[in-house]
Amino acid sequence: MMLPVEENDLAFTSFWSKPIKLECGTLFINQELPNDIFFDKLTNVTCTSEKMLDEAVALFHKYSMTPFVYSLNYPELEDLLARKNFVYHDTQHVLMKKSILSTKPKARKISYENSGLWAKIFCEAYDCEEWLQVIDTVVKDSITSVEYFVDESISSCMALYQRNSIMGLYCLGTIQSKRHVGLAASLIDFALQEMGKRKLEFLMLETYEKDRLLDFYTKLGFEKLYKKSIYTI
Repeated sequence: MMLPVEENDLAFTSFWSKPIKLECGTLFINQELPNDIFFDKLTNVTCTSEKMLDEAVALFHKYSMTPFVYSLNYPELEDLLARKNFVYHDTQHVLMKKSILSTKPKARKISYENSGLWAKIFCEAYDCEEWLQVIDTVVKDSITSVEYFVDESISSCMALYQRNSIMGLYCLGTIQSKRHVGLAASLIDFALQEMGKRKLEFLMLETYEKDRLLDFYTKLGFEKLYKKSIYTI
């Protein structure tokens, strides 16, 4: 189950950030979305190559960016990172849900013409207004492969990406003034309905421990699949 989920994640990230294949890992860098823990990372690491790690760090430093390295239950990699002066930064939890509620929530699908609406909500939700034009371009460039939605009040956003019979839910966010009233939960319910309609195996999403949303997703019925430790220097 882990491999198809990881492939979903890698494919989605590739629409937002340039993938660079290294010796035994994938490096994502988007200079226009600098120092982002999700879009700028070394991940999918399958060997403990000091040479590769040095190459990745050099590329991050070339663009004056913070290196983030993801370890998927890989103690040998984490030992190498410690020797290279990396320190633990955060944990990404990968969650899934199969059950579908009887409710039929609605959401507004974004088109090429109104991509700026989604970008605006995303940037307000994630406090990155300076990225508005970049995000709008990313949405426009990926909209034939990724589905972008906002809730009916136009206050919450998400992206859905289907691959390997899995519906991946990404970029879920709500503008600060509209939080805690169920808008994000409604979009999740909509995503679950879409998963059911398409007869996919499950809905998956990822959350960072520092964001303190694990309890929120657990209460919505999500189960833990696995987790990835994130290191930086």
